[in-house]
Amino acid sequence: MKNASLKTKYVVVFLGAAMVSYALIFFFIYARTMRYEMSNLQHFLDNSMEQAKTFVESETKMVTYASDTLYYNRDVYLVLDGCVNETDRDPGQEYRYWSDISKFMQSLETGNICNVCIYAPDNYTYKDTSRNFSSLDRLDPELMEQMEGKGERAVWSAPYDFIMPLTGETKRVISLTRRVVQQDDYSKTFCVEQVSLPVDSVSEILEKADSTERGCVYIANQDHELIGSSKEAMAESMEPDFFLLENGDGANGWREVKKDKEIYMMNQMELENTGWSMAAVVPLKELRAKSRRVCDGMIWGLLPIMGVATSIIYFFAGSFSDRIKRLSYQMSHWRDQDVVQEVSTDPADEVGRLGREYKEMRREIDELMQQKYESGIAIKDAELKALQAQINPHFLYNTLDLINWEAMERDAPEIGELVQMLARYYKSVLRKGFDTVSLHHEIEHIVTYVKIQNFRFDGRIHLKVEIPEELMSKKMLKLTLQPIIENSVSHGISAEDEGEETITVRAREEGGDLIIEVQDDGKGMTKEQLETILKVDENNSHYAVFNIHDRIRLKYGEGYGLRYESAVGQGTMVTIRIKTQP
Repeated sequence: MKNASLKTKYVVVFLGAAMVSYALIFFFIYARTMRYEMSNLQHFLDNSMEQAKTFVESETKMVTYASDTLYYNRDVYLVLDGCVNETDRDPGQEYRYWSDISKFMQSLETGNICNVCIYAPDNYTYKDTSRNFSSLDRLDPELMEQMEGKGERAVWSAPYDFIMPLTGETKRVISLTRRVVQQDDYSKTFCVEQVSLPVDSVSEILEKADSTERGCVYIANQDHELIGSSKEAMAESMEPDFFLLENGDGANGWREVKKDKEIYMMNQMELENTGWSMAAVVPLKELRAKSRRVCDGMIWGLLPIMGVATSIIYFFAGSFSDRIKRLSYQMSHWRDQDVVQEVSTDPADEVGRLGREYKEMRREIDELMQQKYESGIAIKDAELKALQAQINPHFLYNTLDLINWEAMERDAPEIGELVQMLARYYKSVLRKGFDTVSLHHEIEHIVTYVKIQNFRFDGRIHLKVEIPEELMSKKMLKLTLQPIIENSVSHGISAEDEGEETITVRAREEGGDLIIEVQDDGKGMTKEQLETILKVDENNSHYAVFNIHDRIRLKYGEGYGLRYESAVGQGTMVTIRIKTQP
């Protein structure tokens, strides 16, 4: 990755950022969708249960209505009164009563009601003669036990196999059974009424309410006996009583129930006037699987969008990196003659600004290279002139030496001394290989210069040097003091004057700098002259002084150089500030 192309790095970074964003978005959407789909599924099951509850309650209400209608029918008492009270019975009248009540009971067998039956005393003539009348001996003893102590209240039975009278057909039914007591003695049973409902009709309703594969919707009575279910085998394997007991208070609402290391979602509803409970039990895995299928479909739908986004990222990353690549190519080949294409700097973005800065930098480099080329030519010329100039000092020394010998031959020692001092002066000036000299060397040089000038001025120039010995070894630029002394001599005294001039040179250290003061008591300068002395132009006669000032600033910085103080008739003070160098 370190040596990969810029385009590859851009694509990796952008795609990485995009993939992280996609992952976060997918996680958020997936979690929200899972919760939403879980809620939708639960809501759908709730609606299915509510609908199933309504249908089952409708069936039980029809059974209850048939039972109540039969119970409050006066003909029932007329049919069985003679049997129970052992009174004389008219056979014809008894038959008519039996026929009427049989037809009435058969009329109650509407919808899913499969049997309306009266269990009559053994002495009733027409018992076991039709499916609507049977002997009390045929009644399930458990039902009789359930009805004990409940008076005439109806009791719902658990599902059982019922053999239809006469036909012998066996049906799995649930029955609403009610004991009819004698009017004069409530402890004696007059007869027992029973209305039966097939279990299949209840299970069919529950099957329609169940849309799960491994779940189950079932109904259980108050003793947790299974009344009906959408999947009977599955309901029994789930142990419906466990879930009903776990639900405890029977409050409606979905909740988690753990059984055999598996988590189920369970909801429970109470059915009216039956004491039954309807429950829906669904494995949590199945609910999540249904929700996950929806989420997976959504994610597969988003994959093309991710592909388009990736293509866009790749395109823009390539476009951006290509601009930088072209700029890099320009930078590495800008001196090649075959590179003619310029990088576009029109966009006002970072790459555009970089291109503009590159063009400006290239222009400045071209100028510097041209200046360097011209400086190289100038240096070559200067070196040539320097080589030519090396011939002149030797000729000058030889000539001065010849004049000295001629002066000695002609007995003119003053001329010989002047020639020797002049030779010493030029040897100091033309000393090769040294840009800086000691302060002691500079003092010797100006002493020689003043001695030469005194031949002209008849000894009227007095040079005083007031410098501590420890400062004499400090380094400074060569030929710094002599032009200043020369300027003092030239403008402070003339050959025609008879006056004298004293030039005093002092030196001290101040804040890490070497301060040298050159003071004379000559004519001084006007304010106008003082303002122009350190300015260079074609009319300025103080070029040597300005040259010293400029050399010092180039060497040590802008804070160093010369400072002039002067007044007409009071002389001039020149202060030289340079860095202290051992």
